[in-house]
Amino acid sequence: MTVHDVVEQVAALVPGPSLPIDALEFIGSSRFASAFDVTTAAMASVGAAALANGSMSIDRNRVVETFATRIDRDGRPLTGWADLSGYYRTSDDGHIQFHCNFGHHAAGIVRRLGCAPTTEAVQEAVLDWDPAELEEVLIADGMIAARLRTLDEWDAHPHAAATANLPVISIERIGEAEPRDPGRRPRVLDCSRVLAGPIAGTTLAAHGADVLRVGSPDLPSVELCVLATGFGKRNAFVDLRHESGRADFAELLGGADVWVDAYRPGAFARHGFGVEAIAPGTVAVQLCAFDWVGPWAGRRGFDSIVQSTTGIVRAGQQAAGADRPTPLPVQALDYCTGFLAAFAATQLLAHQAEHGGTWLARLSLLRTRNWLVGLGGPDPFEPAPLALTDSTRCTVDTPFGVITAAKPVSGSWTHGPQPLGSADPVWHR
Repeated sequence: MTVHDVVEQVAALVPGPSLPIDALEFIGSSRFASAFDVTTAAMASVGAAALANGSMSIDRNRVVETFATRIDRDGRPLTGWADLSGYYRTSDDGHIQFHCNFGHHAAGIVRRLGCAPTTEAVQEAVLDWDPAELEEVLIADGMIAARLRTLDEWDAHPHAAATANLPVISIERIGEAEPRDPGRRPRVLDCSRVLAGPIAGTTLAAHGADVLRVGSPDLPSVELCVLATGFGKRNAFVDLRHESGRADFAELLGGADVWVDAYRPGAFARHGFGVEAIAPGTVAVQLCAFDWVGPWAGRRGFDSIVQSTTGIVRAGQQAAGADRPTPLPVQALDYCTGFLAAFAATQLLAHQAEHGGTWLARLSLLRTRNWLVGLGGPDPFEPAPLALTDSTRCTVDTPFGVITAAKPVSGSWTHGPQPLGSADPVWHR
């Protein structure tokens, strides 16, 4: 199946203007070495978002650079993983993955294991546990852990059965509304962290949207991700625990054309801001890890955790003939989901301007995983480093220092990343 075929299938899921799919062209030669067809998934998701925004030429080299999340600050590369994040051998000769990029997750795992905060001590403590019990206990603690399952083990899981037939993007008309002015600069309320949701926001910013990223001052962040996905955005703090913060958020939500909600399902509803709170005519785009249905609905997770849980990592190891866990070469579930979310938002904005209505789009890392696996594989492959060159990067002065990052795959940004909380929680007039 060609990239154009995949784009056509994705486009059929979202109402909106007809796209000139045959005119989509790719230059460059970079690819991803993987047991699964990450190259097609990446190019199709980027291509769909680009076409919806009027761009028809995609540089494969820029796509690979973007997915690599390669950031330099003042000439020094930033790392994306905390010390305790990674794979640990288990007592049944398997592996379990811990995601410890947020400090409280690392502290919680060490506390449960009762060991020193070093990889050696954690590894020793893990071997004293039954891996299934350890995974269950840590998740109950609110930590992020995943046993590495095989594809067959995942297929037999009740949550796999509950989510197997979900489309990669689902669309629902959730209310009636008059069409909005198609000539107005779209306002995007970007409520997201880490990668998938922020990628949607920065993609929309590259095509002219007024994107305001809103977060809470008490939540941790990953600096690498803030810098990689902060281009073109303003960043504000709103504290929903206080009445004044809820009033500010209600004002922002009421003025938004697109609301990107990438927090766990129900997080905003607990503060009185469920999807029913959006103004008529708004496009809501929700993203999460394990989806809204099934026994694991709302479960915490990140790209790498979904890969481990659902058999991707074990399949990669077997396909590569490797002696260690072998995940996808990049956080492809995050990036593909983010670009697909930007595509859905753009198409629905245009559709709303012609046909009216209030709209909800839903995507999840798990749906994107199923979509990727459905493209083929696992196939034997030889792991290889990404082909990255400086020609696909840009350098900008920012409040963080001199930042070197990927050029946009389409469109352009008006400015580099800005510090969290540096803007007022108001829309541009």
